Amino acid sequence: MISVIYCTRESNRSHYDHLRKTSGLSNKIEIIEIVNNGESLTKAYNRGLKQATNDIVVFCHDDIIFNKNGWGRKLLNHFNTTDYGILGMAGTTDLDDTGRWWSDASKMVGIVKHSHQGKTHESKYSGNFGSKIIETITVDGLFFAIHKDRIKEEFDETVEGFHFYEVDFCFRNHLAGVKIGVMFDVKITHKSIGQTNDEWEKNRVEFASKFEIGVSQRGE
Repeated sequence: MISVIYCTRESNRSHYDHLRKTSGLSNKIEIIEIVNNGESLTKAYNRGLKQATNDIVVFCHDDIIFNKNGWGRKLLNHFNTTDYGILGMAGTTDLDDTGRWWSDASKMVGIVKHSHQGKTHESKYSGNFGSKIIETITVDGLFFAIHKDRIKEEFDETVEGFHFYEVDFCFRNHLAGVKIGVMFDVKITHKSIGQTNDEWEKNRVEFASKFEIGVSQRGE
């Protein structure tokens, strides 16, 4: 039914078990753990994508927690009842020429909890739309799912390292006509505050120079 791919520096059995137990799919979920100590995520994810045996494929970090059980059933329902090709937890309806998806807070969509140093806070980028999906142009890489038959582009392996892989992937699929959106009925806590670094900035500059940004989800 669903394949889940995540990269980790060391085998992480607790995350593997958490994904399976919270999905609500029992044994009808395939989990592909990639122990990765330096390979670019674009290459690792493309390998995982070829290995996945299901049409619905989830890519996620190894430091997320599902706050409620049954996320797998909700995800399947979204794909079965809509024509979306990519779904995530947070994103934006527009990208400006910086490539930073959070540059314009008024265009941001989604709700994600973050846990750091014993404290948890909620990043509420928009209202809560319940079971409705809001169409976007890209989604964040902490958790996103694809329908293999609906995407047009794989991950661009010229994007090196661990940053901007998802923005590049989503934006190229967006340009190819793939429908992307943010859902609200799957709740996640990310055990990180999501900081940028020099590699992120390098990949951002390369992304911004590769495309003419400023295209909204409406194609304007």
